[in-house]
Amino acid sequence: MIVSLFSAVFEFRVPIRNGLACPIIDKDGAIQDPFATKRRFLRSALQHDCFDGVRCYRMPVSRTLIYRGRTAGPALMLVLLACAGCASQGGRPVSAPVEQDASAAAHPAIAAAAPWWREAGDPVLATLVQQGLDQSPEVACRIGALRQFDQETAQDAQRLGTRLSKLLGARSREDIPRLRDAKVERVASERLRVARRIALAYIEVRRLQQDAALRSSLIAQYKDNAQVARFRREAGLVPAIDGSLARSQDEAMAGELGIAQGRSSHAIAELARLVGDRPEALAGKLGSPGVLPDPPVDPLAVAGPGEPRRAGLADAILREARLSQSLSEARRTVKDARTAYREGVGSFATLYVAEAAALAVELALVSARADRVATTLDIWSGQDERWAREGLEPVVGPTSLSSDATITVTAGCD
Repeated sequence: MIVSLFSAVFEFRVPIRNGLACPIIDKDGAIQDPFATKRRFLRSALQHDCFDGVRCYRMPVSRTLIYRGRTAGPALMLVLLACAGCASQGGRPVSAPVEQDASAAAHPAIAAAAPWWREAGDPVLATLVQQGLDQSPEVACRIGALRQFDQETAQDAQRLGTRLSKLLGARSREDIPRLRDAKVERVASERLRVARRIALAYIEVRRLQQDAALRSSLIAQYKDNAQVARFRREAGLVPAIDGSLARSQDEAMAGELGIAQGRSSHAIAELARLVGDRPEALAGKLGSPGVLPDPPVDPLAVAGPGEPRRAGLADAILREARLSQSLSEARRTVKDARTAYREGVGSFATLYVAEAAALAVELALVSARADRVATTLDIWSGQDERWAREGLEPVVGPTSLSSDATITVTAGCD
């Protein structure tokens, strides 16, 4: 048939739809050979199918046949390549095939999986991670690049150039799923990275909030110590060094509290940047004092035998347990030391050391707990990554893309 096309000495005037010329197809769905049928070709063919946007419609046949004294083979070849896939489908319009069909068949809709950050037992954390994913420009950029790829693929499926490129060895149908999968992986990896960063930043904020809250709770206690020491010194019951130590303890704690509050504010500002919020608004959502989340999972069950951080996580769990026991003993020591000093049977130096030791143990316990929670969430976040691919399935079907719709993609994000 190709030989007869190139040897033809006439050409057709055929209907045009959206810049695509359509060949004549007979009632059996076969393309007629113009060299054999000649003038009977137009008169015997009752209908033909033609692309109109992203659909095929059955159209009446033009009865015009123009004889030319030149070869029309190349033009006919392009016409047939453009519309050969449009076959008789009855009186109803049917969807034109799009390049994304192969990708959609290879990757059906993924069942929704509950994200780890929604199962962590902390509604504030869940809200912030979702907010950060919605506000992240990196995630939005990669999703925009994926949707733009889908849009361009759908549009290319209707163009003559793509049909010719299949024969010439250019971007083939088999390349599309691979290219799309790569873009989906970019979106998923960015979602995973953003969620993990927000969770770790949230744990750090909670740790620093508890640090500042502990120091703040001791301000009144240290002022009371200084007052008792001053009364006892004025009464001549204790040396002047007790008053000096009490004042030093009070002033040192005030300074450390200011530093801790500054670190907490800085961490809140960083978390606000990650979730796309204002630090003042975020501070109100977080509340104070903060409470570290306690994931409802066994840390060692989450960290399998092949996890390199399993040994460190086990040590953190043991350290937390030892510090919890030590804190109980340290608090009893402080209580006994305060009672002894007030009754005049103990020195202020003993009380000073006991209180400093109890504070150090409590701060260490907060840090150990924060490390255990952060490591658990970090490992847990890599257990099931299906949630990061939700909503990324290709859009296929007859839905036409709006001519005025725009997808903005930042250069270099993909």
